[in-house]
Amino acid sequence: MKTAESNIRRNPGVSAPFNKRTIKYVIWPLTDKEKIIPITRKLEKGILRNLKFWAYDPKMAEAVIVTQEQSIQIPNSYDLMSFHEEDIVVLSNHQSCNDKYEVCAKEWTSDAANIRRHHLFADPMPNLGGPQV
Repeated sequence: MKTAESNIRRNPGVSAPFNKRTIKYVIWPLTDKEKIIPITRKLEKGILRNLKFWAYDPKMAEAVIVTQEQSIQIPNSYDLMSFHEEDIVVLSNHQSCNDKYEVCAKEWTSDAANIRRHHLFADPMPNLGGPQV
């Protein structure tokens, strides 16, 4: 695999204290790869009330949740935390319907169970007795 060319820039006024050599900066050019920044979206409470099924899509490497009203694509299992408590309960009670890719879907089913177990869903945190503002 070919590596990118780099530029070396010397900083004549700055030297390393342990060997008194001039410090060099290596500057790499920008890559052509697109950076993907995940942005979690707000989902309505009770959006999975009419859940038909959910499955792992091997072509897109994501989970697909199908309800009577819509289809929701989940590219990362961490995005399950944007669901509310009642939706996580519905999701963790239904197994993924794709037996062929059960090993791949295990990440989503175990994360749904962990979100439910550790209360990591999108509902606001309860007041734990802190000062009232």
